[in-house]
Amino acid sequence: MQKKLFARHPIGNPDRTWRQDHFLLGVSNPGPTGLEVRDPIRLEKTRRGVETAVKAGFNLLEMLWASPEQGLEILRTAERLGAKVVYQNLRRFGGMGFTKKFLNEDNDLAGTIRDTKQWNCIAGYYVYDEPINEDQRKVTKELIEIVEKECPHLLPYTVAAAKDYYIDPLADEVNPAQLSFDSYPFGNIGQQLEAADQLDHCNLWLTFEIARKAAERISAPFWFYYQGHELFYHPSFDRYTFAASRMMANAAILYGAKQISSYVEFDGYVDPATGGPGVHFEEQKTLNEETANLGNTLMALHCKRVIHDKSVVLLSKYKEEWEKTVLTMADSEYLEGELPHRLSVSEMEDEYGHRYLAVLNRDYRQEIHYCLKLKEASNVYRTSEKDGQETLVYNDVLKLRGHLSPGSIALYRLQPAADEPYTVEYYLDK
Repeated sequence: MQKKLFARHPIGNPDRTWRQDHFLLGVSNPGPTGLEVRDPIRLEKTRRGVETAVKAGFNLLEMLWASPEQGLEILRTAERLGAKVVYQNLRRFGGMGFTKKFLNEDNDLAGTIRDTKQWNCIAGYYVYDEPINEDQRKVTKELIEIVEKECPHLLPYTVAAAKDYYIDPLADEVNPAQLSFDSYPFGNIGQQLEAADQLDHCNLWLTFEIARKAAERISAPFWFYYQGHELFYHPSFDRYTFAASRMMANAAILYGAKQISSYVEFDGYVDPATGGPGVHFEEQKTLNEETANLGNTLMALHCKRVIHDKSVVLLSKYKEEWEKTVLTMADSEYLEGELPHRLSVSEMEDEYGHRYLAVLNRDYRQEIHYCLKLKEASNVYRTSEKDGQETLVYNDVLKLRGHLSPGSIALYRLQPAADEPYTVEYYLDK
């Protein structure tokens, strides 16, 4: 069978200079969190933590809430290993939206950039964490412009607060290079969630839709932090398993994310006692490997719409907004009939008109078997999470059958059955 090669191109907000050319797998901080960490033992754990993160397959280490001493250890180790870092030093620049704590006397970001220019591992600067008011967003925009002036090839990074929906103001007032938000429902006490319902009634689905549309509005890549382990400081509504993390990460892919980042507080994939591999290390490594293998294709795709089965019903104060936003199978361009329980689909396209269907098992307890009715007879190809290659799995069919383990995703391409079969592969054209 013929393989056809198609060019894909770096993506980015046209009003910003930074561009993204590959799928990114981030981790919120590869060392123990804490702005005042100076303990030599903790710094040794940081070194081991960076090594563990790289072994787990993370390709972007985000220096979230690190002390300058810890940050230097992250830089040294990342430089040695050839890893990439988003640098932060809250004693010199930036801020955190939900704290009134005085972090630095002035935003000496330009000076920080000049003082760190020798580090090849720095991929960007973390200019502000969750700016929530107009003044903070103004500062964030000013810091982004400093990065663009001093080092236009590096990322001026910020993240929106999902709480009370600060995503749209960040997009519209700051116009960032990428649009990122986070959500940690296993430990989120702001919603009345029940174990039997899993995340069926979680605000996450509405927030995904808001963020996807905001990113599309400014033509910026959409990024997402998922919860990488159970958070100790809030009781969970359900017993946490890593399949829940897998599901949340894959849900972001469903909405067209071009980066997913594991939010951990030095736990989960990493052992907090040693900095070595932790309880979820192997599962996290597998998730990273599979996502990386799909990543080349995902970078070429645009999410047109996401449709859930009927079990997704918001019960919170945002119920009315969700009902105005939610799409149903009547809106589908590719499918007809009804979706199975806890199955979600995303309809995507590349710039050449190739149609893709991503299928997600939202259930993080049970595997799912599905039969999807196609609107037209199709040749169906699946992109392998093992090697990223495309394989013809069904020829001239009106039904797509498959099964998925808890929290897993499958990526298919749908080709009209009348067309001559061929596989697709993308190459980066800068």
